[in-house]
Amino acid sequence: MSDHAPLQGLSAIVTGSGRGIGAATALELAGRGARLVLNYLNNADAAGKVRDQITAAGGEAVVVHADAGTEEGAAALADAAISTYGGIDILVSNAGPLFRPIPIIEMTWADLGGNLDADMKCAFFSTKAVLPTMIERGRGRIVYVGSASSRRPSPGVAHHGSSRAAIAAFAQYVAVEMGRHGITSNVVAPGMVQTDRTANFGDVTAHIGAMTPVGRIARPEDVARAVAFFAGDAEGFYTNTYFPVDGGMTT
Repeated sequence: MSDHAPLQGLSAIVTGSGRGIGAATALELAGRGARLVLNYLNNADAAGKVRDQITAAGGEAVVVHADAGTEEGAAALADAAISTYGGIDILVSNAGPLFRPIPIIEMTWADLGGNLDADMKCAFFSTKAVLPTMIERGRGRIVYVGSASSRRPSPGVAHHGSSRAAIAAFAQYVAVEMGRHGITSNVVAPGMVQTDRTANFGDVTAHIGAMTPVGRIARPEDVARAVAFFAGDAEGFYTNTYFPVDGGMTT
């Protein structure tokens, strides 16, 4: 583990942490000393590999198979953190539905409404599951993984951008209502990220990278560092913030 461990001894739930942004975030938090509850829905092997990386480096992690978009699944994650580590200090709400680009003219309500329903349920149920113990302890850090497309629209992702905009609005309400309990709520909003989801985008990825001031799209580790910043806010003053991770695309 890193000698610089500002999250030493704190417990963290990262939903959807088997791959991509979720996996990178779990590894980043563990490297800073946090004890992890890892979550997967469909890929046990991927989540197990993340756990093995954490434990091989001297960290602590348990894997929980649960649907974070259900009340029961979110409760299982919270129960695992409490029973294993004695409480919940950090929630990273990252899980969400897979989606494919669809022009609005071809989009159905099932496409848009279904994405909105799934995204918001993940954020809502996970939040509801952790708030009681965070309030009791007088401290908590909640970070929602949003999307730059919620504020900077691009063709084909109205369903994704709209649902992540809803999460960003929800995060603001959490910040306003929970601040007096020592709980912060922030949104980290990546642009296009180099993951298995975008691996086949080809020319689109190259084009967006060329347009980005830093000359590339984000890597999962870029997003993870931003999440860790808000998760590690010792004073609990940074809240109600929307933080783009897009290499300078947002002005």
